[in-house]
Amino acid sequence: MRRTLRRAIVAVLILTLTIILAVGPLWPPLQNITQPWLAPLTRWASGLGDWTRQVWQVSALGLENESLRHQVAELNARQATAEAVRQENEELRRLASLPVAAGYERVAVEVIGRQEDETGTSYIVNRGRRDGLEVGLALVAGAAEEDSGIAGLLLVGTITEVGEQVARFRLTTSSASRVLVQLAQTVTARSLAVGEYNLAVRLRFLELDQPVAVGDTVVTSNLNQLVPPGLLVGTVTTVERQEYELFQTAVVTPPVPLERFRFLYVLRPLATPQP
Repeated sequence: MRRTLRRAIVAVLILTLTIILAVGPLWPPLQNITQPWLAPLTRWASGLGDWTRQVWQVSALGLENESLRHQVAELNARQATAEAVRQENEELRRLASLPVAAGYERVAVEVIGRQEDETGTSYIVNRGRRDGLEVGLALVAGAAEEDSGIAGLLLVGTITEVGEQVARFRLTTSSASRVLVQLAQTVTARSLAVGEYNLAVRLRFLELDQPVAVGDTVVTSNLNQLVPPGLLVGTVTTVERQEYELFQTAVVTPPVPLERFRFLYVLRPLATPQP
């Protein structure tokens, strides 16, 4: 940079001297003597001046491009933030429109973290014992189809651990999850839904003579007082029957990936009035 500056100063001095000698009041003999060597010097000084201007222009363009890149990055960040806020507001509106199961009240919670251990993945919500939460309560979201389950409520998971201000829950698809369910078409076809690989649940202990087919809807049963009956668990995607087995099994898939939900409702049984 210093070398370039020195060249520019020398060029300016030479150019100034050239102008003075070329247009000043020189007497003709001296002008005739200096003209042969001043001409190439003038061309060199002019070229150096053009080169200096190009250097400054390139530098200015580089600074302008850097500024534009920062502006584009800032606009992209603002757009991403606005889209995230829009999606969050939409999710909150859907959550607020969900019905309440009869005999239960709802507590709105937000998923604020997750934890991995040897038993799988658990999720943390921002409500706990002081908010009336307890182990075994159901967390619900909106079902994919409004006519599925109890007024469109989808069972996402159940609470497994409760602290004073936070609680943990596992998805119904977690390998550590156990939920009592039944086929929506008949209350006699009860089963135990066991999570598989955070992708689906498997119905166990279905009697062999119990009719079950792909596409059947599976909901929570009425055998658990902490979990309302009729919450959507998913639909049957595979039925497995093996000869000489006492029971048949079926794979049930939720309508949407359960880990996508950030805002949920915990359903808490209403207190029974004391006589």
